[in-house]
Amino acid sequence: MTKQQFIDQIYHLVKTELNNKPFTFNDVWKKIVKNGKLSKDEQKENVGVVYTDLLQDARFVYTGNKKWMLREFATQEEIADFQNALYDFNTDVAEEGYVPPISDIAEDEEKIEDEKKLSEEEEEDMEVKSTLEKVKNDDESEE
Repeated sequence: MTKQQFIDQIYHLVKTELNNKPFTFNDVWKKIVKNGKLSKDEQKENVGVVYTDLLQDARFVYTGNKKWMLREFATQEEIADFQNALYDFNTDVAEEGYVPPISDIAEDEEKIEDEKKLSEEEEEDMEVKSTLEKVKNDDESEE
């Protein structure tokens, strides 16, 4: 059986038996192994190739949490959400040579400054605490 036949089987299986619902690779692979009565050697030889083909086949989209679905049943917004979640970036960043807008850089610098301020505030608190302890110790020693 060729690798294209495996991926076509997955497509047919999802469309007919799984009613176009999200699926895991393991679920469909088990069904293919069972239906095709593949030997252990055939399974080992083909599982990686078939998974790679699934990754590359435009008919399928990864939805996260080890789940896949047929692209034809996902909206463009859903596909964009899946991709953004998977790669954890805004689609504007995908182009080579992308430089973030000045506003993004300024926001990052503000966050850094806020973190520094927090640290400075913590230092002031430490100084106040140590001063209070000294005063307390001085009061106790006077008694």
